[in-house]
Amino acid sequence: MRSSFACVVRAVRGSGSNLSTFFWIITACRALWNVVRGVGVEKACNVIGMSQKLQPVSLRWAQGQVYSSEKRFRVLVAGRRFGKSYLSCVELVHGAIERPGETFFYCAPTYRMAKDIAWRALKKLVPKVWIHSKNETDLRIELINGSTIELKGTENAMALRGRSLSGVVLDEAAFMDAEVWFEVIRPALADKEGWALFISTPDGTASWFYDLWCYVPEDETGEWQRWSYTTIEGGNVSKHEVEAARAQLDNRTFRQEFEASFENLTGLVAISFSDENISQEAKDISIQPLLLGVDFNVDPMSGICAVKNGETLYVFDEIMLTGGATTWDFAEEVTRRYGVDRRVIACPDPTGGARKTSGVGVTDHAILRRSGFTVQSPRSPWKIRDKITAVNTGLMDASGARRVKIHPRCKELIKSLRTLTYAPGTGLPNKNLGVDHAFDAFGYLVLQQFNLAKPEAMGTTTYRLY
Repeated sequence: MRSSFACVVRAVRGSGSNLSTFFWIITACRALWNVVRGVGVEKACNVIGMSQKLQPVSLRWAQGQVYSSEKRFRVLVAGRRFGKSYLSCVELVHGAIERPGETFFYCAPTYRMAKDIAWRALKKLVPKVWIHSKNETDLRIELINGSTIELKGTENAMALRGRSLSGVVLDEAAFMDAEVWFEVIRPALADKEGWALFISTPDGTASWFYDLWCYVPEDETGEWQRWSYTTIEGGNVSKHEVEAARAQLDNRTFRQEFEASFENLTGLVAISFSDENISQEAKDISIQPLLLGVDFNVDPMSGICAVKNGETLYVFDEIMLTGGATTWDFAEEVTRRYGVDRRVIACPDPTGGARKTSGVGVTDHAILRRSGFTVQSPRSPWKIRDKITAVNTGLMDASGARRVKIHPRCKELIKSLRTLTYAPGTGLPNKNLGVDHAFDAFGYLVLQQFNLAKPEAMGTTTYRLY
């Protein structure tokens, strides 16, 4: 009791950091309360000792607004590089100090993301003298006061059932399934009356997370609060860098990723396309390699032919083969049109590197190579969202620049760009329209040539652009 009182006195007198002071006061008072409610003198004393060894923690102003809130359920929508994950770790450590002997979760959409995003930051934030044990495989830290912080991926939500939690952070919550919150995490908080912090960049309006965001102002319990901050407001990224990103993204994606805007993924997929992208200037330059986007094993078998001059992609022809055409048929048609001496760089559907072509026993990629083409493709498929973003960015980026010109003869591609819409309520292109094949072939080409997104096979843990 004397130690607790002394801790409070020292904190009030000043510890050199307002946040550190706040921590000292909270933990000391909590320790007194723990003794009163009988959780044990040992754990109560441990939390006092931890507070005395606390290192100063700094938060940006916007982060501090979320951190200082006393609401039980908090929802933060923020732009990229805001500092969401660091804030998550601070919240978890604070919770572990405040409530000795309890369990706290950090949840990300996948185990890999949890490890890559938060594990290293958490280990740096927690002083070694606080740590009772640490498990690198299970991503679990037990503190000397008996509290544990565990990092979890939500790809198998049912594996998280049956736990009792005092606090949880759902990082990139918009990219989790609704059942993670409603069927797993929310019930786990019930007996301890635990808290939850939802943190994410937006992911359109056709999602449970957007519904949750809309619910907060209507809540009548007084337990919810929400915030929205842009990347600039986070204070971690310069205005110059944000403006540079503007040239790498289409307008809708830029608003979503950097301005924390819920963009409505309905209507046309190629929102950046206009007649300004159609030009007679899109002609073949024979001394340049022929760039070929390919969508395999569809009807029509689709290819988009282009050359690149500087930073502009000129689409001057399209190949659409119907009637069950094979990849061999497609390669022969390319050679017939452009000769055996033309260097051809194929940018095909990445799945063609694994799919066996019927009756031949080799992959689609192998057929293209045997035909003399150079194949440029990642080992794993591009995310659909990345393809859409790349197409829209090439057609017109957020700064207004158009890096793709399409010849009027490419009627199927133009039709696809003008008519392909999202399937209702999915945020995905509507395949039932039958106009997506040219779009897909074009998307593979743009993705590879402009490198506007990186697939998982190249070492990324997320498909988002920045």
